[in-house]
Amino acid sequence: CPLASASSCPSSPPHPPAPIQSIIIRQSFVVCFVSPPCLTSITASTANGKQPTESSVNLPALTEGGVLSLISSEGHFSGRHVQQPTLQIVNIRRVPANALTDVYWAVLSDGKNSIEVVISTHLSHLVQSGQLEDHTIIKANTYQYNITDDNIHIVSISEVDIYEENPQEVIGNPVSILDSIHKKDVKDGGHYFDLDDDDWDDDSEKEEPLTWSSDEPSNFCDWTIEVARIYPPTAAVVSKCTGREKQSHNKHSSREQKGKELNRADSRPLAQHYHVHKAILSVGPRRSEYFATLFKQSHLSEFATNTSSINLEVSAADAFPAILDYIYSDKKVKFTTKNATAIRHLAHYFGIRSLWKCASLYIRGDFTLETAPIYLTESILYHDEKLEHASIDILAERIEELNRRTLTKLPPSSFERIILSPKLKCRSKKLSELVLKYCQTQGGAVDMTLLMKCTRCEVMPSVSRKVALPLLKVVVAAEEKAGVNLSGTNNVLRARCVEACVEEWKETLAKPLLALESCDMNISRILGANSIEHRELPLDIQVELLEKSLCAAKVELDDVKAELLYREEQVENLLKNCKTNTILPLSSV
Repeated sequence: CPLASASSCPSSPPHPPAPIQSIIIRQSFVVCFVSPPCLTSITASTANGKQPTESSVNLPALTEGGVLSLISSEGHFSGRHVQQPTLQIVNIRRVPANALTDVYWAVLSDGKNSIEVVISTHLSHLVQSGQLEDHTIIKANTYQYNITDDNIHIVSISEVDIYEENPQEVIGNPVSILDSIHKKDVKDGGHYFDLDDDDWDDDSEKEEPLTWSSDEPSNFCDWTIEVARIYPPTAAVVSKCTGREKQSHNKHSSREQKGKELNRADSRPLAQHYHVHKAILSVGPRRSEYFATLFKQSHLSEFATNTSSINLEVSAADAFPAILDYIYSDKKVKFTTKNATAIRHLAHYFGIRSLWKCASLYIRGDFTLETAPIYLTESILYHDEKLEHASIDILAERIEELNRRTLTKLPPSSFERIILSPKLKCRSKKLSELVLKYCQTQGGAVDMTLLMKCTRCEVMPSVSRKVALPLLKVVVAAEEKAGVNLSGTNNVLRARCVEACVEEWKETLAKPLLALESCDMNISRILGANSIEHRELPLDIQVELLEKSLCAAKVELDDVKAELLYREEQVENLLKNCKTNTILPLSSV
């Protein structure tokens, strides 16, 4: 700016250096507005073409809900069309990244809520020079918000405006917004799984304790229980191997499977015999109603050999000795997440009411988001509808907090019930990422019907840009496998994936093309593209993607031109204001 200094006016006495009224720092350049003593101070209003006014020393107001706006949705946000909140830095800490680089983390506050963010490395010099320090007030112009697979929230600030005024203290009493969100949504196990209030009568006399055995019959044993294990069918190995790779895979998998079956047969016999006492099983405070009723019917075929044959699932068969220990003694059963459902099932099956209540109390206290997938699998196995519904509800309400590896281990039927649950609480783009991860893990187990149910418009109105192209490939493969073509229908997943790919055409289409078609290997390595994924799609979809991407590029180019014109006008207005406020020489007065 051609601002005249105080020495350019002969009649004016020397003056001290002009005060700096405001400093705006945007990334790595600084613009200073200077006011000579004989002129009215220049404020930020000159950038809008208004007449300069006398500046005040009032602190800039923090943006209400500014922290919440940073994490309202995932993605990169910049430009004058997005919200740019004014926030205060509560504190800054340095975290060494490597021997040459330091990373700075800062806690930003809007007076009510706070959040810890990462300051981009190209802004580190502002911290080192003291321009960004504790209690500094800034305006976040460019920021990015992401959630990792482990549910870690990361906010990165890459462009800021710095206000000169520093209140030297924290404004308001901010609390962590992430803690507030989690505390509001977290519910204990009792919210999802309630107990049946059923008091059972225990009016039997205490008997002399005896012992059961699994080898030779002990003293006074007069009954044998034969427990046969029900092994689930061997799951087929799903693979996309082709040619020699597929043949080799089948050979190795068949050998390994045979070895596993032999080891299983050696370590766990199909049937286990337990020698027991009829009086202990049918009488006492921990008696079994099942055996008490059985032993009163001497005409049954079991009395010919004094043996009961029972078929149990593997987990129930493993827990059966604990059932006998509970009946025979005053010992407490050692419950775990894996055996609680099986013991509850056995207690209900054999009519051991006190044990059923103990198992239910343990499940209620142990029922959390982390244990719900195990309880869901076990409840389906034992047809425990109440526990099954409770597991579906908690997984649907808090699916965004669930580890993706845990989710992908669920069978397709359970995954479908979670996604279609009326209590599902999941952002559309986050749901698209979960569906893609599940399809990639399950392979051919996800058919076209399941895919269409889990991605219908009511559940997933939009698709995340970073998974749009891989999910589009999954959709096309599912259509080919089912022998259908849904390109002519409306509101299908295919159209939503194409729309999301076009929105991110630079990363999805242009970047791989530039990387692989460049003669410079360094450029290819920097861009980091190994293949052109969209070329694996049918030709009609490729044409549709490229046509719509061209239109999107044209619109973006027009926006850039309009932005440049807007900035040129701002510069011209600033120059005019500077010229009109410049001190004239004495000879011209």
